[in-house]
Amino acid sequence: MSPPRSAARGASATLALILAVAAAAPWLAPGPPEEQEDVAGARYLPPLTRAHAVHLEPHGTRIVTALRPRGDGWEFRRAGSRGWIPTDRVHGHPEPRFYLLGTDGLGRDLTSRLLFAARHSISVAAMSVALALLLGVGLGSAAALAGGWWDAALMRGVDMLMSIPRLLIYLVCAALVRPSTLFLVLVVGATTWTGLARLVRAEMMKLRHSDLALAARAAGVPAPRILLRHLLPHIGPLLVVTVALRFADTVLLESALSFLGLGAPPPAVSLGGIMASGRDALADAWWIVAWPGILISALLLSIRSTAADLFRLPESPSLP
Repeated sequence: MSPPRSAARGASATLALILAVAAAAPWLAPGPPEEQEDVAGARYLPPLTRAHAVHLEPHGTRIVTALRPRGDGWEFRRAGSRGWIPTDRVHGHPEPRFYLLGTDGLGRDLTSRLLFAARHSISVAAMSVALALLLGVGLGSAAALAGGWWDAALMRGVDMLMSIPRLLIYLVCAALVRPSTLFLVLVVGATTWTGLARLVRAEMMKLRHSDLALAARAAGVPAPRILLRHLLPHIGPLLVVTVALRFADTVLLESALSFLGLGAPPPAVSLGGIMASGRDALADAWWIVAWPGILISALLLSIRSTAADLFRLPESPSLP
C-alpha cells in the first residue's frame, strides 16, 4: 500500500535535505571530524553544551565550561571539577564553542563527525550500488539473451555466490587485504549484485520474444542496441525502484560493517563507526549512539517511502 501523499512529500523532502546536507558537509561542519582540542576537558559533553576554548602557554588549548571572570583571572569548570587560572597565563581571549550534538570519548564534536559520516556512508553506498547495477544488469541481460548453456552457467554461478554467507566473505577479505574505502566499495558492490541479476534476467526472458524485440531483429538491429535502446527502457521503472531499495540496504550494510570494525579505517568517518565508538559508554553518553541511529533510520525510511510513492507500488520488492 502506497503511503499518503503528504507523508510521501515529507519523506522526499527529508531525503533531499539529508543528501544536500551530506554533500555540503565540508562547508557546514564546525570543524574537522578528527579534531581533538582537549580530550580530558571536552570528552562526553552532552548536546547543546556551550563551552570555551582557553589557549594557555605552553600547555595548549583547554576546553572549559561555566567560564566567568573573577578578579585577575578566570573561574571555570573542566572535567567535572572547578578551577581558576590567572589572566596572564591565557593567550588571547577565550573562544566560544557550541556542541550542538555533544562530543564523544575523545572530545570530538559530534556535529562535524555526523556530517562527514553521512557523506562517507552515502558515497560508499552510491558507488557500491552503481557497481552492483553494472554487474547485475550486464550479467542478467547476457544470461537471458544468450540462453542455453551460457544462461545455465551464469545462473549457477549466481546461485553459488548467493549461497556463500556475505559476512564470511567480508571477514576473509578484511583478513587478507588492508581495509580502505575503495576496497569496501569493491567488496560490497561485488557481493550485492546477484539478486539484481536474477531480477533482470527474469524480466529480459519475458521481453526477448516480444514483438518489439522480434521487429528489431528483423530490421537487422545489433543485439547490444536492442538491449540498450529497446529492452532496458521497458524495465527502467523497476530498476529505479530496485536500485533505490538496494541503496537503502547498502547504507545499512556499510554502517553494520563499520560498527563491526570491517569498514574503512580512519580518517574515514562512518555512521556505524561513530555508533561503535559509543557502545561502551551508552549509559553515560547515549547521544553518541543515538544521533547516528536516528540519521540512519530517517535515511532508510525516506528512501523506501519515496521509492514506493514514486511508482505507486503495491508492496516494496525485495532482493534475496
